Amino acid sequence: MGRPKTIIHILSALDGRISGPFFGVSSVRAASEEYGRIRKEYDADAWLYGAVTTKEFTGFRKPAVDTNDCFVPEGDFVAQRDADLFYVSVDPLGEIGWESGTFRMPGRPDAHVIEILTQQTPAAYRSYLRRLGVSYLLAGEKELDCQLVCEKLHRLFGIQTLLICGGGMVNWSFLQQRVVDELSLVLAPAADGSTGCASVFDRGTFSPTGGPAAFHLKDVKRLKQDAIHLIYTVARP
Repeated sequence: MGRPKTIIHILSALDGRISGPFFGVSSVRAASEEYGRIRKEYDADAWLYGAVTTKEFTGFRKPAVDTNDCFVPEGDFVAQRDADLFYVSVDPLGEIGWESGTFRMPGRPDAHVIEILTQQTPAAYRSYLRRLGVSYLLAGEKELDCQLVCEKLHRLFGIQTLLICGGGMVNWSFLQQRVVDELSLVLAPAADGSTGCASVFDRGTFSPTGGPAAFHLKDVKRLKQDAIHLIYTVARP
């Protein structure tokens, strides 16, 4: 199976949190700048995010779905194949409210949106995506098939390098299904011990069962203001 080189690239506090009040610390802002610089240096074709993170990026906008519009052709929908950058959103329940097929955010390049759905995603939501020019891929019946996601991203869009940028449930799902090659972890010199916050890896409702994962240390780099960049390869069983 052809697939992109897949790298989890994440910014974390020392206690493993990837969200929370610690982001207000000045040294964490410096670490966040380093994280963005490294993300750009990877020169990936696509950045992949989970539904929770994408909802934050889109202001928790609700999708304007027409429940009477339930007829859509079978299979995937490719609205654009040749974008310079793709924003891949894992959204099995069809919850993200888009305004167009282009993701725009200050400080980031424009990216064509690809939604990752399952066979259970409502047909009305798929029709809504088609009207907006948002591409979508079907990957799995109820649980997300991450191997199929990667194969389709490679085959249908020519994606060679995929950065998975969170959240924790998406990170864990792709890791457990053995399509992750590398972990790029930027550790910020802060912690706040918050409960209920997302971690680097979290088991989710669409994640498969599985045991612990092991890694091999590839490189360590000290960044500005005491942040650290850890690079691991994934240990294969």
